Amino acid sequence: MSLLVEYSVNEGMADAQVDALKQFVDGLRAIADDGYNYTAFETDDPTRFIALLEFNDDAGKKRFLDSAPFNDYREGSKDRFPNPPGTTTIRLVASTRN
Repeated sequence: MSLLVEYSVNEGMADAQVDALKQFVDGLRAIADDGYNYTAFETDDPTRFIALLEFNDDAGKKRFLDSAPFNDYREGSKDRFPNPPGTTTIRLVASTRN
């Protein structure tokens, strides 16, 4: 199971968002849970970001959602996001990724 997350940040908050994402990923890496993968992307529009969340199973998704890094990131994002992120459930069809 995977989720595509698309969102915008308030004008002038791109650098703060990049810093928050790096801190968030560092926190997830410290947990070293192989049940999920999180990848974030910035776009040519400095207010628009995309993330890809990949879960091995429902238990991995639950651990991600219950993790301290995710909760810290979510709490800290409230002043950066003008609207909640949009999510789309996606399914892998083909990839060069191992």
